[in-house]
Amino acid sequence: MKATGFLDDPGITSAWARVTQVLLFDRLRRDTVPRDPARQTPAAGFFTRLDAWFSRQAQREREAYLAGARDIYELEERIRRLERSRGSGFN
Repeated sequence: MKATGFLDDPGITSAWARVTQVLLFDRLRRDTVPRDPARQTPAAGFFTRLDAWFSRQAQREREAYLAGARDIYELEERIRRLERSRGSGFN
């Protein structure tokens, strides 16, 4: 029997690669774009960017789930299922 660590799981390594790409390389790319000095805003912190990234990922998953509906009736059922699972609406 082969002992494996959690880093051997391809899902963990691909998720880590995505997180590092978003948090490091997107920031580097944004820093090369010239900014208007009149519209300077402080850069978002690490946890703010991480939260925004997870929110976008969750939104993409919801949209993909809804896009898998075969007809309008199944789409409505999926929307109701999402609303019930999240409380009063989408987060």
